[in-house]
Amino acid sequence: MTNYRKLSNQPLCFALAEFRFSSVMDIQSYIPKIQDALREEYPVLETSAEQSVQLQPGGVAVSRVEQWMFLSANRKSAVIINQDRLIHCTSEYSRFPGFSSNCQKALEVLVELVKPGLILRIGLRYGDLVRIDDGETAADLVDPDFIYPGSASALGEPLHKKSETYIATEHGRLAIRSLYGIHNLTYMPDVQNLPLAIAADEKASERVVLDFDHFWEAGQASTVFNCQDIISKLDSLHEISREAFWKVTTDKARNEKWN
Repeated sequence: MTNYRKLSNQPLCFALAEFRFSSVMDIQSYIPKIQDALREEYPVLETSAEQSVQLQPGGVAVSRVEQWMFLSANRKSAVIINQDRLIHCTSEYSRFPGFSSNCQKALEVLVELVKPGLILRIGLRYGDLVRIDDGETAADLVDPDFIYPGSASALGEPLHKKSETYIATEHGRLAIRSLYGIHNLTYMPDVQNLPLAIAADEKASERVVLDFDHFWEAGQASTVFNCQDIISKLDSLHEISREAFWKVTTDKARNEKWN
């Protein structure tokens, strides 16, 4: 049995859990009470807006969706809410039980004050930054399948390789994304707008950005929004996500570099 021990120098940059629910169009009216319930742990309130694109019989409808971001004082953890989703994200992740507990607290506030009807999607995402130091190769730390293919190296200097692999798991779908090369990204470009305080690198260096995105979707089923059931599903998503990290990274990386 694999020993999924705590890594003292883990490469994790952020963890994110997303909970999509049936739309509450008047969500703004609940924000003051939500802020009051969350302000002890998340005292900083900010707002932003994003575009929502929906396919309709007459074409594509683009609308502006407001969201409210409740941040911790050090800006390393946040709860984000809009009309159809709640996100908990953090850049100071320790162990999953603590992360899951924080998700449950935020969900319980949502249930108590907003009472969403259905849960539509549950997602768990981890972003890892694997730096390649002097004397190391990328293959020392990450499965070579995620590194630049040797057959192409003879054509010129390797610049970068981006990959995306989807796997059907017993609990949903798992996307494993990687970006290898010489660049200064710390996590995938599509999450660059996270409000978290995450250290950025000014200089480019050889690295692999790994992204594990495991999600469950209700599909056509009507699944009642129940906190205990949702957290149970989140736990199941985590089990396979954790195993994926262990399979994609090497024993050397975990036992020597990150131990």
